[in-house]
Amino acid sequence: MADNCVVSNHHPCEWRLDSPGRYSREQDTREKLVLRQVYGIPGKINYYMIFAVQLRYSLSDADAESRARQAWIALRCAQPSIAATARGSRMEFSVLPPEGSDVWVSDTFSVHHEADSALSLSRKIQPNSDVRLHFLPSTKELLLCASHEHADAHGMLLLLDALCKYMAFPPAPKFDAQSDRLSPPLDVAAGIGKASPRIKDWTAEMLQEWKARSAHPLCISADRSGPGVSEVGTVRLTLTSKESLAVFTSAKTCNVSVNDLMTGAAVIATKNFGGNAHGNWLGGVTLDARSKCLTDFNFQQHAATIYFVSCPAYIHNPSSLFGAAIQIQEQRQRFQNDPEALRISQPMLDLINASGPRVQQQQPQQVASAQVEYSGLGKLDAWLQPCHGDIEVVDFWLTLGHLTTAIGVYCYTYCGRLCFTLSYNPGFHSEESMNRFMEVLRITIANHFADGF
Repeated sequence: MADNCVVSNHHPCEWRLDSPGRYSREQDTREKLVLRQVYGIPGKINYYMIFAVQLRYSLSDADAESRARQAWIALRCAQPSIAATARGSRMEFSVLPPEGSDVWVSDTFSVHHEADSALSLSRKIQPNSDVRLHFLPSTKELLLCASHEHADAHGMLLLLDALCKYMAFPPAPKFDAQSDRLSPPLDVAAGIGKASPRIKDWTAEMLQEWKARSAHPLCISADRSGPGVSEVGTVRLTLTSKESLAVFTSAKTCNVSVNDLMTGAAVIATKNFGGNAHGNWLGGVTLDARSKCLTDFNFQQHAATIYFVSCPAYIHNPSSLFGAAIQIQEQRQRFQNDPEALRISQPMLDLINASGPRVQQQQPQQVASAQVEYSGLGKLDAWLQPCHGDIEVVDFWLTLGHLTTAIGVYCYTYCGRLCFTLSYNPGFHSEESMNRFMEVLRITIANHFADGF
């Protein structure tokens, strides 16, 4: 791909050869928006993703470690964009030669023989700008870590799935023609044209309405004064198969998606936990753009980039779980059905740039307000297969590190069960407080779907 991108009429975001073994391109619109989030606090990394699996296999610890190492090198060659780095307004990439693989592995692959669990280890992992893999032989766990500019959630799942596959069926690393496998950014992969005046006007009106609602937000109070630390705290909740089925059945009966219902659950839990009689939940809706990419595009071969777009959304004075779900459903459908949905990033970036830099809150405060963010990943079985040969995935979870007061609630379905992860910054929130919030979320769901609980 990249060696052929020297013609002047090619897209500026296509990979180009700079010098032997070195390539670069302009960042596309979506990447620029994400990078503002990731590096909104100077010198720090925000939105740091940790995706983990626990495996079942009969390999010895030494064999498993060797296979994990081989799989990591194979993934670096098969998905070379995991090694792309952001420099200013550009993305840069250097080919990995066979003789350089040992150095790259020593920098990016860690084995933890003494760690109690991946969950406890995740709190100690410091954010890095490159993609890293951690392996725990004693608990048979893998943690894939990356700052958000490298991939989105579905991309991280595809990378984990490939690692499991390579551990089960070790391939020879393909060091040749790595540039041909570099992933195109969304602007190129989906052939996104310029935003029309209509979508620009609609985006400006929508953002203005969102900002007006932010005058009375639904928030919870942080119980620690900060500052934010470069750690992530995580609380997990997994519903039983029976409880999950009750949610799935209700969603189908009410003609509302599980994701919209669980958005409503997170919003009502925020309202109940914070003791807010009135207020607006501020969040967003997303569109996975992989199905919108060009017909010859194989998204499984291009996991290490950002292939989703998002649009601000809000829920006004929610009074019930179902009512909140209907509000978010209407906004999501309006956004996803818009023929120019993929172009919304252009006016969003223009409007954000026009408003000037926003300094994200990381410093101590007397009483900090925390926004509860929600993201639904959907059914993950299609992205992360439960079994590859003799390698079986027995557990999966994710967490995202925030340097701000924000709390992230992430919902997904895996192997028939509905799961939640709550991510928070321990500088602003105690574990006790976050456990209480997760319990309020569980009770909120149980009360609404009482017949199945």
